[in-house]
Amino acid sequence: MKTEEDLWGNFRYILEQNNKERLNGENLSDAEFEQVKNQLQFSSFYKAGEWLVGENGKVQVHVQRDTERLHLVVMNHEHIAGGSSVYEVINQYSALKSDDDKAIPRRDRRFDVTLLINGLPMIHIELKNKQHSYMEGFRQIKKYIGEGKFTGIFSAVQMFVISNGVDTKYFSAAGDTELNSKFISGWLDRENKPVSNYLDFAKSVLRIPEAHEMISRYTVLDEEAKRLILLRPYQIHAIEAIREASKQGKSGYVWHTTGSGKTLTSYKSTRNLLMDIPSIDKAIFLIDRKDLDIQTTMAFRAYANNDLVDVDETDNVNDLKKKLKSDDRQVIVTTIQKLHILITKKLNYHRLKTVGCCGLKTTFCA
Repeated sequence: MKTEEDLWGNFRYILEQNNKERLNGENLSDAEFEQVKNQLQFSSFYKAGEWLVGENGKVQVHVQRDTERLHLVVMNHEHIAGGSSVYEVINQYSALKSDDDKAIPRRDRRFDVTLLINGLPMIHIELKNKQHSYMEGFRQIKKYIGEGKFTGIFSAVQMFVISNGVDTKYFSAAGDTELNSKFISGWLDRENKPVSNYLDFAKSVLRIPEAHEMISRYTVLDEEAKRLILLRPYQIHAIEAIREASKQGKSGYVWHTTGSGKTLTSYKSTRNLLMDIPSIDKAIFLIDRKDLDIQTTMAFRAYANNDLVDVDETDNVNDLKKKLKSDDRQVIVTTIQKLHILITKKLNYHRLKTVGCCGLKTTFCA
């Protein structure tokens, strides 16, 4: 697959195969597929990220067929490394020049390597030889974005990788004027050792399920800044360690330095636990001061605005009690003091109830 037409044809085939029942065994007409294509012309990578969140883990497009509205699943984030997920690798894609905007100089470009999930380009890789810096790949991507090469089906890209073979880095997709080299990150293994070689990086980050998880589990949409955030390796390792510990009923702690993104790590940890483990009804995030309560809630809500979880702060102890008793699966941000008061009241209630049941007269007996 070397052209955009090839990619659209491949995407159409996968979409039809994954939605046979919804399509009642009838493939999409050209007019119906045009409806689909129009929904995938994203004005920014952030807008694509909003769409990729989906509903209940399912990313959909909608097609009007006569009087019926069809809801077609493009991607199911619960089907990581299985189910309906299709993974493909293409190279030497021809990004041809366009005459749409005469003000922008156009040239035909050739992309190096792109990873597709269910036919959509998700991770794009630019490679240089060892005689050149990996930063040349960064500048090349920035130029291609400015030239309008990441439009159409390529407007869905969420992650970029650059490498000269011995130095390999990654960063989240953004507009050419928004791309900043300070957001480029290398990969570290669990022992904090750099993984720089491009093949070792591919084995650690770009194989399945890791590549799909980078897109679905470890990408955050910052509503306030209107940008994609790809977590750094130490954040991902921390979240994975918490997930493994939770499966075994273990406790622990994560230690991060100032400015390392602890709030973001905390949000994604609580969010992933709530989404991944059906037996968890609530995820409670405790803060030790009221001002941090407000600050953290605002940050969590900025991250959760397009996410699949609700974030609620508590105004007082009664509010906390009500939210804990509700049937909503949500993240609750509250203070240690409020929870302590609530638990103390509960313990005192049970103690007094026990005393009353022993035959002692008390006005507090339930």
